[in-house]
Amino acid sequence: MTCLTSEAASRDGLMAATIRHNRARGRHQIHAMSEIVRELTQLGWTPQKIGKELGMDADEVLRLKQISGLTEMFAGRQFSQAWTIK
Repeated sequence: MTCLTSEAASRDGLMAATIRHNRARGRHQIHAMSEIVRELTQLGWTPQKIGKELGMDADEVLRLKQISGLTEMFAGRQFSQAWTIK
């Protein structure tokens, strides 16, 4: 018997579970996974939470974010000023 908690029944929880199962079976696609990472980011998940819930390391999360669009994925980050050569 499978029991679902209210957290697992949320949309983002279901997406995470689907990815874990597809990865275990070897049936995941890069483009589809990058879209899911994009959507989870829009839902407020941190890269650390995405990595933990989907079983990815930080580099994999970063690469998938880059595939689905740099501007949108990194819009909320603070960056230092660019270097200028005198």
